[in-house]
Amino acid sequence: MKKYSLVKTFILYSLITFILIGAVLSFVISNHIKNDYHQNLYGAAQIAVDSINESILVESDFDNNIDNAKQMLLEENINRSLSLYMPQSYTMFNNKKKIVLTNRQSSETITANDLSGVDMILESKVTYYISKAYSINDVINTRVFNLYVPIKYKENIAGVLMLQIPEVVIKSHVDMLLKEIILTMSGGLLVLFLLLIRILYSASKTLRNQNNELINQKAEIETAYKQLSDSYRNTISALSNAVDARDAYTAGHSERVTKISLLIGENLGLSADEMKKLEYAALFHDIGKIGIPDHILLKNSKLTDEEFAIIQKHPEMGVNILKSIEFLDDILPIIMHHHERYIGNGYPDKLSGERIPLCSKIISVADTYDAMTSNRPYRKKLQHEVAVDEILRNKQVQFDARIVDAFLVIEKLLNDDNKRGE
Repeated sequence: MKKYSLVKTFILYSLITFILIGAVLSFVISNHIKNDYHQNLYGAAQIAVDSINESILVESDFDNNIDNAKQMLLEENINRSLSLYMPQSYTMFNNKKKIVLTNRQSSETITANDLSGVDMILESKVTYYISKAYSINDVINTRVFNLYVPIKYKENIAGVLMLQIPEVVIKSHVDMLLKEIILTMSGGLLVLFLLLIRILYSASKTLRNQNNELINQKAEIETAYKQLSDSYRNTISALSNAVDARDAYTAGHSERVTKISLLIGENLGLSADEMKKLEYAALFHDIGKIGIPDHILLKNSKLTDEEFAIIQKHPEMGVNILKSIEFLDDILPIIMHHHERYIGNGYPDKLSGERIPLCSKIISVADTYDAMTSNRPYRKKLQHEVAVDEILRNKQVQFDARIVDAFLVIEKLLNDDNKRGE
């Protein structure tokens, strides 16, 4: 899907918004202008009616047809008062709906629709009434609307004046005003739109520059973090090697355990964060042996129960050594429990099953395998196949079955490495 820049997106949505606003405003303003026009038309018609009442007609004139002299005066008065609205015809009814005066052609009949407006005035439902536009000649499609105004004498309705006004008059008036308003609004909106585009363009440019700076800073931070991480890794590896170096037989043990643990972790699909914890914990799993006396750690014969009890303290010693290093907090439980056994008879807390941290169970398998396939002062190393069989034999006893299954997937790689190292 095509992506648009911030400026282009703003232009598109702003244009759509302006068009919608313009359409709504045009509709509202058009109706408002029509209503104003109707009000003005009514006002002009009322002036004509007041003039008629005062100087031309009396109430009794509505009982019969109005004579020719008064008819001429009425027509002159109406045309003069309403010349702006160009009435096409006028008809005057008395309060019995009888026509007392009209300038309509004889062929033009009074319809039920015409009389409906008369009824509304006579029944005092409205002060004046304007009908909907309708066609009076289908051939030339002339559309008109009717205006009905009451003719009163002392608050009594003596009759109704109906004026027939061409729709084109109001339409041309509305169109002219609407055009002027739309042009004015469009000009204003265009200026506003251009100003907003300018502001947005400047803001967008600033954001792009800031974004580029953030990208550069992010790259610098990532480089610095990698360097720091590498530094941590090298420091941890150095400390781990220092522990292994106390005994020539265990030199490189922590590095090998780490390699095996990571292979198992990868096969299990651990996340990047979990793999990092596993790596650090494997490198430091024997750090506590720094606190074990040499005569016990380097003894080339079987340990006594008391000596083994001291050896069993090395996970707790390791945690005590590392607990002041904040970034290693997450690996402390892993180090503490890497000698627990699946059935719960390990040390230091005799945890079992799922209570043992997953990474601890991984390190337990890796540690055991490397210990069995490495030479010791008191025995020679075991063959790879023998070590694998021993781990398989202790599945669901010392080791978690899921970890053993993952180990079996990668054990051929370990055998190849062992052969290359011989």
